[in-house]
Amino acid sequence: MADEKTPLEPPPGYDAVGAEQHTAARRQSLPLRRGPMTLDIPIIKYLNSKRVILASASPRRKALLQQIGLHNLEITPSTKPENIDKVAYGPWEYVHATARQKCLDVYTTALETHLASIPDPDVVIAADTIIMTRDGRILEKPRSEADHIRMLKHMRDTRVHSVLTAVVVLAPREDARQPGYVIETHTEETKVYFRSEEDGLPDDVIQAYVKTREGVDKAGGYAVQGIGGMLLVEKIEGSVDNVVGLPVMKCLSLTETAVFRQSQEGDFEEEQEE
Repeated sequence: MADEKTPLEPPPGYDAVGAEQHTAARRQSLPLRRGPMTLDIPIIKYLNSKRVILASASPRRKALLQQIGLHNLEITPSTKPENIDKVAYGPWEYVHATARQKCLDVYTTALETHLASIPDPDVVIAADTIIMTRDGRILEKPRSEADHIRMLKHMRDTRVHSVLTAVVVLAPREDARQPGYVIETHTEETKVYFRSEEDGLPDDVIQAYVKTREGVDKAGGYAVQGIGGMLLVEKIEGSVDNVVGLPVMKCLSLTETAVFRQSQEGDFEEEQEE
């Protein structure tokens, strides 16, 4: 017998049951939805027909490139220690040098472990993302829970910080000129504004977010595409995908230049100057 204190919902009417059955049958008869078609642009077609290495273990960078139609990516992160001196470099120089180091390490390793059955890489894409605080400090991934909390509090109290992502694209040269490859680079900046303590971001909310562990593997300790974006972020100025980890359109533009415009005057000289 039902508890008299718990009101029971009336059973559905016959019309409702019939409608549900009709809807279910209609769903079964409908064709399955497919994802969007691959972008019909030359650089996407080229990359999908070549050996392309993404020199990153980040699932977010891989997902961003897959969203635009790159489905044959080879994931090979660099194994070289990221030990570039932050004191000797400013934030812009540091993030660029780190991404370049990753790219060259993965490319040279691929050549050294060459197999006759596997072609040399046609394109290597590397990236590195850091947070540059308002006072010029470099923030990467949090090292501990206490560090994570301190990091988020600092960004809240200073209200605005910059996300810097350096993208490096390498392609082998079609001619015999040294060093045998072309490198194109760009560093993208996006400004991110955190909520204030008075506007819904007190210490206990930050501590609760840290407990979710969503941001432990991300520069700055938060995910703009997840709970962090909803809870911590007030507004963004610039590229959102840059905050996620890769400015996709700039990456494609660099790749087009490295692959299709190698003969343009200045490519070789620019590489020599870096």
